[in-house]
Amino acid sequence: MLGVFISYRFVRHELNQNANIRDLQASVAKLSAKLRHISTGNVQWLESGYNYLAIGNSITLHGKSSFWWNEIGMAASDAKHDYFHLVVSHLKISNAEVMAKAFNFSVWEVQGHDRDETLDFLDPYLSQRLNLVTIQLAENASDLATYEEDYVSLIEYVKTKAPNARILVVGDFWSRGNRNELKINAVNKTKAEYVSLNGIIDNKRYYCGLNMIVYDDDGNEHIVEHNGVAKHPGDIGMRAIADRIIEVLDK
Repeated sequence: MLGVFISYRFVRHELNQNANIRDLQASVAKLSAKLRHISTGNVQWLESGYNYLAIGNSITLHGKSSFWWNEIGMAASDAKHDYFHLVVSHLKISNAEVMAKAFNFSVWEVQGHDRDETLDFLDPYLSQRLNLVTIQLAENASDLATYEEDYVSLIEYVKTKAPNARILVVGDFWSRGNRNELKINAVNKTKAEYVSLNGIIDNKRYYCGLNMIVYDDDGNEHIVEHNGVAKHPGDIGMRAIADRIIEVLDK
């Protein structure tokens, strides 16, 4: 019995410690988002032309760090090959002027207990001038207790602030329980448009992988040695995601 009690206390300690780590990560992400919010004035979108905002996590945009060397979607080889820039290139085919911005909103994912309080971080980017908003959020969300309702709130918030925009919600790249199904339910409730990643989700063919060469914004080569980076979509994965978005856009 003593052994069982010790094991129980150990497991409980581990669970509490993991919860504390998640809370700390959420606090750090929230602080970072607040700092970005304070330092960012309202984006001046084009009065005439096509305006596109991509809201996402590190797959959409990741800042420079010790293991990542470019401010683009992790782990594309360069800025021309992440899904965001591929979609922008497609938009330029049929639009004379295109203005596009990507925003890392992972704070919404990791917040968990009250995601709605982060929504105003989007305000500098949202506008009636927007023609398209893509939402690529999920992969960092572990607390799913209110996930569907939170996703509904997120979509409705974007709709209110950008009433003239098409809103496309991108499916999960990695699966976790019924998270993607909850996202689909939210999309259906809000009548947004869903971009399925069926066949891409959890498919290692679309991962970057270790030892791949990527480039910083000065064109210098770097080798991917970080497991987290390696699990992100490489050029093949980014192309696949972009193609799915474009397929929905062109319907």
